[in-house]
Amino acid sequence: MSTALPSVALIVVAYGHAAHLPATLAALQRLHYPAALRQIVVVDNGDGTSAEVARSFAEVQVLQPGRNLGFAGGCNLGATRSSAEVIALVNPDLEPAPNFLEALVAPLADPHVGIVGAHLRYPDGRVQHAGGWLKAALLLAQHHGYGQPAPEHEIAREVVFVTGAALALRRATWQRLGGLDESFWPAYYEDVDLCLRAHAHGLRVLYEPRARAIHHEAVVVGRETLAYHAWYHRNRLRLLFKHRSDAWLLATWLPAELAYLRGVADDQELAGLLDAYRFWQQHFLLGTADGEVQPPPATDVAGELEWTVRQVAIKQTLVPQPFRSRWPLVARLRTWLTRLATETYLRPLIQQQNDFNAAVVELARALERQRRAGDAALLCQSVLLAKLLRAASADRQAASATARDARP
Repeated sequence: MSTALPSVALIVVAYGHAAHLPATLAALQRLHYPAALRQIVVVDNGDGTSAEVARSFAEVQVLQPGRNLGFAGGCNLGATRSSAEVIALVNPDLEPAPNFLEALVAPLADPHVGIVGAHLRYPDGRVQHAGGWLKAALLLAQHHGYGQPAPEHEIAREVVFVTGAALALRRATWQRLGGLDESFWPAYYEDVDLCLRAHAHGLRVLYEPRARAIHHEAVVVGRETLAYHAWYHRNRLRLLFKHRSDAWLLATWLPAELAYLRGVADDQELAGLLDAYRFWQQHFLLGTADGEVQPPPATDVAGELEWTVRQVAIKQTLVPQPFRSRWPLVARLRTWLTRLATETYLRPLIQQQNDFNAAVVELARALERQRRAGDAALLCQSVLLAKLLRAASADRQAASATARDARP
């Protein structure tokens, strides 16, 4: 790529982002970058509302595939329908600073640099992303500087991955890597996978702090829902199974995953992990394609103990009931007399009972969480067993085919 400013295709994949998209597109059109070298492509993976918003902006190309291609599929479509030298992925809830694009593409003048990522902040100014790294055994994505003040992360550096919310790479690199892997549907970890493949090709992945933007993260799914945790962990496991050997999974990942399960305190995440293990168990045992597997449920399915916990929780607080009478004056008089007689005795007993009831409810919840963690641990081990059995079956079939071909 020459030292002159390259042409850039800004790919924006939207899904129900009509409320945030106007601010994003307006910010992209205000970028301090020649308009002749800037192409904005919006891919509407949703119901068409984002496309309608995008068409109200001049010089924005709008694509509607008619179905949800996922983030990776939408980006691949946008890249295919554009022709610029550089491909930049921009989330539809991102508000870049005016110098964002020039800073983002500048490091790509070095042919050894494969991918460049931006410095993202929350609207309140805290750091959201300053490059990423992976917890070794689990491949849990971590973000440098997460939640910290921005001044501590002003140095460009090489990182394990950068977020797909704001990254850039040469079209030649995009084509060499084959774009984003669309099996990471609908989202999560496709950007990490792209960066790991870039590293495998001997390319550097850089974090560029001068490329700044505000990111309203996960405005559609939300980060504390069952759906978020299910998709997140389904694709975390996909990344593990794609980039790590079976021997490594057995020796390193499985013990770490089981230890992680014992410490999960969030009920929604635990439910999401259970869904992810079921997804991959079904995939390896039945050979189902991704599109044939049902999406995660909207809400968790309560077990028998959880149902009991909910019933106890409803009734855990005792409240003194007033006397009732057909004559209100009599009722008030009896309530007043009873209060005088029992205020110093009955109420402390009721409070002690309420405290005890609350402790029982918390204990029952802990037991239910422990039971579900045990179920998840069994499923986790069965997933790896199913994967190993499938690999062994494939090896036997390959050996049989080789033997048949070798016969005279």
